[in-house]
Amino acid sequence: MKTRATLFRSAAERLDTVELELDGPRAGEVLVRMAAIGVCGSDLHVLKGEWQRPTPMVLGHEGAGTIEAIGDNVDLRPGDRVVISWAPGCGECGPCRRGRPAACEPLRAAVAAGTLLDGTTRMSLDGETVYRMTATGCLAEHVVLSAKAALPLDEDVSLEEAALLGCAALTGVGAVRYASRLQPGQTALVVGAGGVGQFVVQGARIAGATEIVCVDPNAGRLERARDLGATRIGHPDDLATLVPEGADVAFDAVGHPETSALALQHTRGAGECVLVGMAPFGARLDLDPFEFASREKTLTGTLYGSEDPAVALPLLLDDIRAGRLELASMLGDSYPLEHADEAFRASLAGSPGRVLVTP
Repeated sequence: MKTRATLFRSAAERLDTVELELDGPRAGEVLVRMAAIGVCGSDLHVLKGEWQRPTPMVLGHEGAGTIEAIGDNVDLRPGDRVVISWAPGCGECGPCRRGRPAACEPLRAAVAAGTLLDGTTRMSLDGETVYRMTATGCLAEHVVLSAKAALPLDEDVSLEEAALLGCAALTGVGAVRYASRLQPGQTALVVGAGGVGQFVVQGARIAGATEIVCVDPNAGRLERARDLGATRIGHPDDLATLVPEGADVAFDAVGHPETSALALQHTRGAGECVLVGMAPFGARLDLDPFEFASREKTLTGTLYGSEDPAVALPLLLDDIRAGRLELASMLGDSYPLEHADEAFRASLAGSPGRVLVTP
């Protein structure tokens, strides 16, 4: 079949919307008509050339849509509304057996190669192979995926809001819920108030943190963070005043060595620092081992919320139904598929809300 999709060719070129050839779903797969795709920081790493990936490539791995067709041996049905997960996992490797499909070894290889887990992409343009971002490539009207990557969605959540659940919410709330030791009554520090950082703030509020300090040089994003539960906001340069004794748990939601070092610096003695944001390839964190050991700090990494998305998403939907998790106010501007390049530039420019592409 043919479908429209937006191609990334290089960091020096604009994103281009084209008509691709897309193979239909095989056994265990589904065809999804995409309704909304969130612009995620991982996509921006590729766009800026900070992560090297095969090209041409369809970006996009955070989104929601409706199933249009299914292959054999699939329990989902056409018409079902779904959230896209970029981590279906093989189900057989060590990480998958431990309930961590985002760390699946075949998936990691597929992500690097720009393919699905079986090594194919099923997408082409004029006979040339087109690759997929994060084994997904959903910046398109249609996408074919493993049925395990299509997570069922409640009817009372709009597809635009649900797009945020696919990566930012699972990552940010999950970092608090599954990767950290944050307890009720403690102080949380969130470095970075972008989409993931705003969900970390919400996760800390849900976890019962008494003080939630969020820092970012972007004033618009800080205002969003305060509305979502941050008790104190400010510029990163003001952290010594904002958390003079350090935070019980600090989260770096940006993923650059400078922000990771800042979060670790303002973690109190015997506290925990959680690295949530993904760094550019080759980045290195400079750590003072004496200060780190003598103050008994803990440094933790987390990927995609440190839980199986199929387990974590139903709990997020419970949070939404209970009024604990806010989505609507986190949405930024929406752009049609043919203006996807503008959407990515708006995100790079620091849009306070999550920018969406709506095919």
